[in-house]
Amino acid sequence: MKCPKCGGARANLLKTWFLIGKPSKAGERFKLTMGLFECRKCGERFRAVVGQEKVSVKSVVEKIRGIEGELTQTLRNLREKLTKLETERASLMAEIEELKKAAEGRASRLESEIAALREEVKSLKQLLSASE
Repeated sequence: MKCPKCGGARANLLKTWFLIGKPSKAGERFKLTMGLFECRKCGERFRAVVGQEKVSVKSVVEKIRGIEGELTQTLRNLREKLTKLETERASLMAEIEELKKAAEGRASRLESEIAALREEVKSLKQLLSASE
């Protein structure tokens, strides 16, 4: 690219992007590849068209259909993942409930064992104090 400020022929390409140009008098549209350049000689930054290609309505429609198909597939995959996650969530919740019941049963057994041990300690203390 040629620098518009100093006329230097060497410039570094920093960035590119695409845009659709306005229709010509014949009704044709072009996809323009724009570039941001920096002159190696003076350091000036400038934009210039790097490339262009003709865009037809058919190609745009085909691209849209392709994108639509990809989005449909993505939506289908997301729905499947959601279904699997909801099923897994339900099974995990059921497992948590079972574990809670088991823990509550174990806690009540331990409470009754502790109560029995306290009674045994109490009776042993009474036995010891009675024998003295």
